[in-house]
Amino acid sequence: MSDKNRHSQPFIMVLTVTIVLLVLSRFNTQFPFAGFNTKKIDPLSDILQKGVFKKAPLTSPVITDSIISKDSTEYAFRQIDSSNIIDFENDSTSALSHFFQSLNLQKRKKHKTRIAYFGDSMIEGDLISQDLRECMQEVFGGDGVGYLPVTSIVSGFRTSVIHSFAGWTTYNLLESPPSNHSLGIAGYCFVPTTSNSIDTNNANAGSWVKYTAVNKKHLNRFYETKLIYGKSEGDNYAIINGNRYKLGGTNIVNQLDINTASQQVNAHFQCKSSIDIYGFSMESDSGVFVDNFSFRGNSGLPIQKVKQAVYSSTNDCLDYDLIILEYGLNAVNPIVTDFSWYERGMDVVIKHIQASFPNASILLISVGDKSYRKDGVYQTDPSVPILVEAQKRMAKENKLAFWSLYDAMGGNGSMVHWVEGDTVLANKDYTHFNFKGAHKVGKLLFSKIISEYTDYNKKLNQKLLN
Repeated sequence: MSDKNRHSQPFIMVLTVTIVLLVLSRFNTQFPFAGFNTKKIDPLSDILQKGVFKKAPLTSPVITDSIISKDSTEYAFRQIDSSNIIDFENDSTSALSHFFQSLNLQKRKKHKTRIAYFGDSMIEGDLISQDLRECMQEVFGGDGVGYLPVTSIVSGFRTSVIHSFAGWTTYNLLESPPSNHSLGIAGYCFVPTTSNSIDTNNANAGSWVKYTAVNKKHLNRFYETKLIYGKSEGDNYAIINGNRYKLGGTNIVNQLDINTASQQVNAHFQCKSSIDIYGFSMESDSGVFVDNFSFRGNSGLPIQKVKQAVYSSTNDCLDYDLIILEYGLNAVNPIVTDFSWYERGMDVVIKHIQASFPNASILLISVGDKSYRKDGVYQTDPSVPILVEAQKRMAKENKLAFWSLYDAMGGNGSMVHWVEGDTVLANKDYTHFNFKGAHKVGKLLFSKIISEYTDYNKKLNQKLLN
């Protein structure tokens, strides 16, 4: 054998083996043998995995319909995008069905649909909720900012209403109010000054609050105003836009309806006895209204301090169709690896809300991404994804709808991009959205809700046809 043939022999052997392996890779070579399972022959896998050649990621069509299909023994989930709303109702309906039914009524007659958006500083100043409100009212109708507190530490920051006040004593969730006062739905109660005599000739006497409509679509006029307040004994009066109203009522929460039809609500309170004022609601005769119940520093656990009777009685006045719970920011901490304590606490809160608003749908929104500085570099707080999974379990165990804000932002490291990207969407604390970021989140939340709503109606129509 010549030296030339001897040198080419290894090449020919390698080429032959490679060709055989490539041919075998086209067939299913996975089968059980002697108690073991053979593997599929794939001679290029190591090369592809190491990046010599970029293998295209395996993808499947994104299914935006995330409502659970029923299985006789367990939940059967379809493939979903993790940034979509997940529905943990375990029957053929949707966890958001009550809310969607209310939206459907909007198409047929004058009707009000109301959303209570509970959250921490992420929604303070009406952030996110104002964009959700704008989108909802643009599609389903309605004019009005909804619920407004009497006093607010962010009144100068909020852009959906102009708000001023004076002369009030305020109690909140993080305090223990006197026994003769009850916290309202927002976790606050506002107490006007009392006087032994009422000056009927001075409409400007007493504690006061003033709201002025802003020059924005759906927010530029107050059509109907509701005053929400507690039990009233004795001579207590509200002078609203020059008209005097006696505040009577023996219910734990009472309502005074006022047809304002103006761009300003100016209210003075002249009271002989102590009374809890909970807030005002600015709305029109029909449409969708989103009430912002923000509370800075609130992990969500303290809202169970509001009595069920107060929640229920307020619901009798305002009639909520959807409750949104967005908490968790004040629970994350880089050293925390177990949130079972938080799950137990929020389970009590969720059951408290379910009992208080028995007909309302509930959407649980996870904590968003949050970064902290480690070794000179900002990165995702390691407790964030752990808490997101815990919140997902809360929703599943209580059969709620769930939206992962963390995944919707982009997951791990996304907050850094929101802060340092070409378009700045979050503040330098690497925690809170700025106005642009909140606007983006509000629009995104609306699109996810509408996606579920569209899917719900498709299923409803299919049932009617069958």
